[in-house]
Amino acid sequence: MKRQPYDPRDRDSIVAYAERLVGNSLREILDELPPAIDFSGHKGGFGTAIERHYFGYEPNSRPEPDFAEAGIELKATPLKTVRKKLVAKERLVLGMINYVAIESEEWENSTFIKKNSHLLLVFYLHEADTDPRDFVVRIVRLWDFPAEDLEIIRQDWEKIVAKIREGKAHELSEGDTLYLGACTKSSNSTDRRTQPNSPEPAKPRAFSLKASYMNTIIDDSLARQEAHRREIVIDPRPIRSVAAADVIAGLNFEDAIANLFTPYIGLAADEIAEQLGVTAKPGAKNYYAVLTNRMLGLDAKERVAEFEKADIQVKTMRLTTSGRPKEDISFRAFKYVDLVEQDWDTSDLKDALSKRFFFVIYQLDRDGTPTLVGTRFWTMPVSDVERLARRCFDETQHRIREDRAEYLPKKSENRAVHVRPHGRDSADVIATPSGRLVCRKSFWLNGTYIKEQLGL
Repeated sequence: MKRQPYDPRDRDSIVAYAERLVGNSLREILDELPPAIDFSGHKGGFGTAIERHYFGYEPNSRPEPDFAEAGIELKATPLKTVRKKLVAKERLVLGMINYVAIESEEWENSTFIKKNSHLLLVFYLHEADTDPRDFVVRIVRLWDFPAEDLEIIRQDWEKIVAKIREGKAHELSEGDTLYLGACTKSSNSTDRRTQPNSPEPAKPRAFSLKASYMNTIIDDSLARQEAHRREIVIDPRPIRSVAAADVIAGLNFEDAIANLFTPYIGLAADEIAEQLGVTAKPGAKNYYAVLTNRMLGLDAKERVAEFEKADIQVKTMRLTTSGRPKEDISFRAFKYVDLVEQDWDTSDLKDALSKRFFFVIYQLDRDGTPTLVGTRFWTMPVSDVERLARRCFDETQHRIREDRAEYLPKKSENRAVHVRPHGRDSADVIATPSGRLVCRKSFWLNGTYIKEQLGL
């Protein structure tokens, strides 16, 4: 191997050399790129090529960082374009979870923190029908986790490890945690691993940073690039932390959020609005969203940094006088032709139900006045996702394929999930696989199921 054109012991030297990749493809940056590199069917092929042919070292699975003397771990990760915006194509995998070995680890000396404290991120634009040698690197960023993020990641890591120690690795869900997930990692859906303290085998999983967390890094990095180009200071977007100080002080993130709502529990919505200077009218579509923002200490158009990074779904729930949820919870409308082609494990529905939810709950009195009664964080149990939600998904696919898209599973057919119209009106129709036009629909979580789950 020829001599490396950077000092592998020096962080600045490594980063400076990596930054030469920005705006270039592998083909452009390397004089001699072996044509025999096989990228096909290998998700990590681009990163492997950068390691081997650009940085000049052999890819490995050692527990220490790639640049051990500098403490830097190299990660190449793809971008995609969605509505003219660059976003993460996938989560960032940070190492397989060894269920047996991790049982005896503590956070401070964990394999995870030793390897991933300082990440050299190389973001490249993945384009369909393009030779990977021609993927262009758009961002290079040395990422040291901010103190408040690292504390939340520690809490996430400890939640994951606690479940493994309890013999519940088979019940792990990415919705259990905020920034650091335990994603499934196997080319075979039937693959299983032994776990401690349980005879139940568990799916192989890896630590990963969620795509939502990666998107905040991407946005910030692109804003910095633009600021440097224009020689100005740019506020990347209206997001702001609401719990950083409490989290750094050691408070559990979810407790810190709940504490922000405590002063308003027992107050009517209009009383909260008056106290916080909310001018939106009760009938306005965004009324409750604005109230939630103001109780969190944000302006109407600001977004919670922690919720953005964790992709937490905020939902307002109004309970009738009898305590029943007034509405079911909807998800994004689906396309019939797309839904029938989806595999359950990578389906939009499973992804939506694997997220963490935050409910802001109001009780309606006899005259319809809503009073704030509490908040809840919730994730759908893995057993219900795999049993109840999957049953609804499979049956929905079956009926669409049979050209019965008008007769998809109703609330009475499934305790947790059903399908019903979700369009502007009855004229809002889309094509089925047979070419017929049927009203737009979506999956819904049953309000009675949510009430049961939240113990209301």
